Amino acid sequence: MTRLFINLFLIVMLCFTLAALPINTEILDFFDFGTLFSSKEPAEETETIPVDETFNPEFTPEFSWTDENRQYNPTAFTLTLRTNIPESYAGNYTFDDLSLSLYRNDALYQTFESEAFVTSTELSYENELLVVNYALNVSYDTLHLLMDGFYDMVFKFTSAEKEFIELSTLKVAYRPNIDYVTNGEAENNGNFIYKAFFLDEDETHLIPLYFSVKYPESITVEARNRLYNPPTSGYGLSTKQVIPGKTSISKIGDKHYGIFFYSSEFKDIITNEAEAHLAIEAVVNTLIRLPHIEKLTFFVDDRQVEGSFFNIDLTKIYEEVPQSYAYLTDVTSTDKRYLVPVAVHEENIYDEVWQILSLLKTGRADNKDWTQILPPEVEVSNFIIEGTTITLDFNQSFITVYKDYPEYEKMMLNSILFSLTSIENISKVSFTIDGEPLTNFAGMDLSEPVLAPPYINYIGEY
Repeated sequence: MTRLFINLFLIVMLCFTLAALPINTEILDFFDFGTLFSSKEPAEETETIPVDETFNPEFTPEFSWTDENRQYNPTAFTLTLRTNIPESYAGNYTFDDLSLSLYRNDALYQTFESEAFVTSTELSYENELLVVNYALNVSYDTLHLLMDGFYDMVFKFTSAEKEFIELSTLKVAYRPNIDYVTNGEAENNGNFIYKAFFLDEDETHLIPLYFSVKYPESITVEARNRLYNPPTSGYGLSTKQVIPGKTSISKIGDKHYGIFFYSSEFKDIITNEAEAHLAIEAVVNTLIRLPHIEKLTFFVDDRQVEGSFFNIDLTKIYEEVPQSYAYLTDVTSTDKRYLVPVAVHEENIYDEVWQILSLLKTGRADNKDWTQILPPEVEVSNFIIEGTTITLDFNQSFITVYKDYPEYEKMMLNSILFSLTSIENISKVSFTIDGEPLTNFAGMDLSEPVLAPPYINYIGEY
């Protein structure tokens, strides 16, 4: 009995001693106390069985989207991958290797990894064989595309065992809602209606805008002053004035006017030769259309000194000259869209027509990617020029591709009209569909050859 009490006493003293000593908690990490006191049975780990060397995996892809026609503004759909892989082999394969490539004008535009467009990947089994279901979202916003247009959508698996799988190429079009700044109305109610040119948001091109104001005391001053006052930020254009302040205009000959820039006003307006050219182009294109002006000459600080205006020859006399244009459009920071003239240079009228139609379809011009206006499905089989009228023969796609997008219909039609009538000696356009006359389209009567609308990008006033 005495020995029992002595042992108990030693045990108590040992406990007090240990309580006072620091404990190395790292030792506790070697023990799983969570499962020690749990009433649940621990989950069995799935064992991955190595694939037999004789096993050949097979994959059969199925898209929920089976329409061969171009899909406009696609969003969510699914890809089902059926296999011959048993559950015991499933752990040997990866299924996060789906990639997406977009091709624009048959050239690779952008590639996306699976996390950019695969919203979920679910594995299930049918008849004990693995089935993989991919939920996909390829909306304009999900992909963060910088440009709308027409694309070929190509999916591909990148892992070695699946790279041979042939997946369908899907044709898509991204056409967001737009506010096309159209041609306005022909009636002016006695107002002075005129065209002035302003910088696009990139400040690399000029956009013509039409204005309607109460008839001013001087139409020259009105047009000049307008170039001082660009549209506000809500218009999707640059808010920078296109010419320097205090620019003056004086008559120096018969229908010949001098434009006087002052270098003290150049700050933040004209800082390089490219901006200088745009300022000259804006003034010329705005003023040369006025009935009393046929020629313009530029001066800097009242002189025409070589080198005073970068490398621009100030002795040059500017006159209106024939020039063909493709009227293209571009994305802006707003939903507004304008038609922008981009010069076309070809040796003859027939090459000019084909070049214009090509530019409207590809959107690639002037070292820049513009928004594509003509869908790839729209084709011109032939055109005939008779006198001052050109007749274009389109396929059926011309009247169907934008049937649910009236703003794009109007923009496409006006783009064609403005572009083709910019060609010297062409003033009217007639349309046929597979040889049959097109009499009405986009709200316009086409039963007779039509002129281009009198105005473009009609603002009216702001």
